[in-house]
Amino acid sequence: MKMYTLHYTIQNDQCDYTGRLRDENIFVYFSRLATADGSLSGFYKESMKGKYGYVVSKQSLILTEPIYEDDEITLTTDIGHYSNVIFPRFYYIEKEGRRIGECRSIWTLIDLKRRRITSPKRAGLTLPDNPDLVKEDPETLFTQDDRQLVSTYTVPYSDIDTNRHLNNTHYLRIASNLIPVEAYENHFMDSISINYKNDFMTATFDENIMNHECIEEIKTLLDTFMEKPYMQEIYTMDKEETPLLYAMGIKNDFKTLKILSSEAVKED
Repeated sequence: MKMYTLHYTIQNDQCDYTGRLRDENIFVYFSRLATADGSLSGFYKESMKGKYGYVVSKQSLILTEPIYEDDEITLTTDIGHYSNVIFPRFYYIEKEGRRIGECRSIWTLIDLKRRRITSPKRAGLTLPDNPDLVKEDPETLFTQDDRQLVSTYTVPYSDIDTNRHLNNTHYLRIASNLIPVEAYENHFMDSISINYKNDFMTATFDENIMNHECIEEIKTLLDTFMEKPYMQEIYTMDKEETPLLYAMGIKNDFKTLKILSSEAVKED
């Protein structure tokens, strides 16, 4: 399968005060690359606009050297072997003919109105596959017991993208601003891993899918979005009673509610 390529000359306004490309802009380039490749390869159609969109759950970047103003870089992307609702995508960075960076990412498709994970078939997509490209998943990050709250952040209008959430590239900008400025004088980020977590997530399926082989894969995908420990509950309910109301804890009195399993998911 042919890889999609973009060429960039790094501009001054994309760099920090040391002249290095700001870390979040690397992921901005990746996002542009994925969008362009997705349109050409069939992962995105104009008919999806406002209805369906892709969100990233994990990304891991390895960079062997910093990128500076006026550097000319070549970015390429390739899709990996996907299954059901998990879509791997890989990025590569070259400078002066040398590969200086590689990023692994996992994406999923969501229904923007329902805010639920959905399948390509439901979105009207027939996707190409790359069964020969299988790589290690992005790093999974675990909560540290000694973590401390150092800052809070109120998401402004300018940070929200067309998927109606904080754009994935902005997380790194927010985190970078928490690092002492002095650390950037003689150091650069050679390894970056991000897991995008939620306090709450729900997925709704027809009841007959519970015995399908893909259900474990779906549960694994949902797990990548969650902050551990959390409660994982599987239940059935008539859709007319609006299962989301139960999941959100807004209402508890449901005539058709049947809890199939409930367990605490802890760190490995």
